[in-house]
This record gives sequence, C-alpha cells and structure tokens, in this order.
Amino acid sequence: MAKKRRVERPPRTEESESSEKLVIALDFGTTYSGVAFCFANQYDAKPAAIMDWSGHRGISVPKIPTVIAYDKQRPDVFKWGASVDAADPSIVGIKLLLDPEQGRPMYLPATNARKYIRMLPKPPVKIAADFIGAIYSHALAEISKTVPKAYMELCSKEFVLSVPAVWSDAAKNATLLAAKEAGIHPVTLIKEPEAAALHTVKALDFSIKKGDAFVVCDAGGGTVDLITYEVHQLVPNLQVKELVPGTGGMAGSLGLNRRFAQAVQNLVGDEQWFPLKKSKAWVIAQRQFDQEVKRAFRGEPDEEYFVNFPMADLEDDPKVAWCPTPGG
Repeated sequence: MAKKRRVERPPRTEESESSEKLVIALDFGTTYSGVAFCFANQYDAKPAAIMDWSGHRGISVPKIPTVIAYDKQRPDVFKWGASVDAADPSIVGIKLLLDPEQGRPMYLPATNARKYIRMLPKPPVKIAADFIGAIYSHALAEISKTVPKAYMELCSKEFVLSVPAVWSDAAKNATLLAAKEAGIHPVTLIKEPEAAALHTVKALDFSIKKGDAFVVCDAGGGTVDLITYEVHQLVPNLQVKELVPGTGGMAGSLGLNRRFAQAVQNLVGDEQWFPLKKSKAWVIAQRQFDQEVKRAFRGEPDEEYFVNFPMADLEDDPKVAWCPTPGG
C-alpha cells in the first residue's frame, strides 16, 4: 500500500477562517477515470491524485477502468472500476452513452446505439450517475485521510468535471444531470484538451510567453480532440484561449478493441465466436491486445503480432489465414 500523503494545514487567520476550499477534479474517461484534488487556499498548493482504489489489492495507480457491472436481480447493487471482474457482464464506454447521436467513424463496427441503450438496466444518465457517485465517494474517503476531520468539514467543496471538446450541448447537459443525480454540485465543466494543455505547460515547464500558440491532440479512449490554443495570461494564473474552433470525433482507442473483436469473429465464425467471447480465453486475449499489441504498434505495414487464446479449444480453419477487414 502506498504511503499516504499528509497535507499540512496552513496557518489560520480570521480572513481564511471561512474561505478554506477543496477542489476535486474528475477525469471521467471513456476507458479509464481518475480523480485529483487540491486544498486551494494553502501556500504553494499543489494537486495530488488519488492512487489507492478498491479492487487493486494495494497497487497504486492514478486511474481505474470506467466500467460498471450491475447485479441482475438488484439493479441498485453494482461493482465499479477495478472491482469489476473481467468475466462479469459489464457496461463499458459509459461516457459515450451520454451522446448517442454523435457520429461514429466509418471504420468502426456498426452498432445500434438506441437498441443497446434500451437493453441497459438503467437510463444512461443514471448509469453515469452511479459511476460518478461511486468514484467521488471513494475519493472523498481517501482525501479525508490526509487532513484532520474538522478541517475537511470546514472546507467548501468545488467540483470539476472534464468533457470532450466535441461534446454536444445535449451531452454536456446529460453530464451535469448525472453529476447532480450523484449528489455532486456545483460542478464546473472543463474541456479535456484545455485541462491537458494547462497541465502540460506547467508540468514540462515550457518557456512560454503571452501570445504563444500551440496545438493539443487529446487522443483518448472514446474521443480524439485537436485544438489550437494561445497563451492569454501567465500570472497570477496561466490562462489559454482557443485560436480556432476545435475539431475531433469518436475515434478513440475503444474503437480499436471493437475492431479486434470484429476481426476475431470474422476469423473464427459465429458458431465458435459466441461461446468464445464468454470464456476466460477471450478475456486473456482481449487484455493482451489492449495492453500489449495496441501499445507496441508503430504503424509499420509489415508488423506482426500473435495473440493467445489459451484453452479456447478453437478449430483451425485452413481456408482462413488472416482476419478480413473492410477494404482488406
């Protein structure tokens, strides 16, 4: 278990007596989510990330999977994040459910978003609310371990939630409704690439000046955003503004996982595919593709990767030597 970070309480004055503030920011991602926090009124305040999560058995990580699994008999009972077993019938891509009308790239497998949503145990906003509420409750419990209880209760809470730059107004509204449903308010929305820009400029200590421009490509699990920013202000706080309207789309890495599943289905055929996707062999193969193959890919046309399906009992088909893909 990682050593807890103890935050020292600053000297109190009459002016600060009622102005202690805790800022909690959630990176609500398509595939992974994380929480950072900062006691904003402290001298030289610096943000810290929640590193300890249920289900990770003492392993410290800044993010956990954005996944939720409901009990079939009791929809109010669910597992979330790292507590969800790979074999559990789970819901992934929770965030994308909030914007079902967003156009999908042609290279992704065809999906019927409305049909999928009708099959869910709850409406998308309530599913998102369950996940957001669970991750925030855990975060508050972890933050409470770093300061005295009285100080934690004294602090006003400010919540920040990141959203894709390409998010529609309807999706932003659904995100706010989910946060409110989870009991979190007030909430400030920030565009994901803007948050990434502010962090990157500070973390890398770039030598920048007012008027400088730079491009941010935020390639995530569900969306990819591309935005050009100009440095508007350096002191007392760094501020940036968009030079031109951003662009992007639903082209995140979750789509690659779906393409991989489609390729395997095409390769083995429907008869073998349906029992395979419920097996541990598929869980292992899917994890290998997600964590090894995707990350090792360098864009070379002759790259080869071998994915294992241990104990899958698949029959070899000599007629098939490659995975057919659209246009391939």
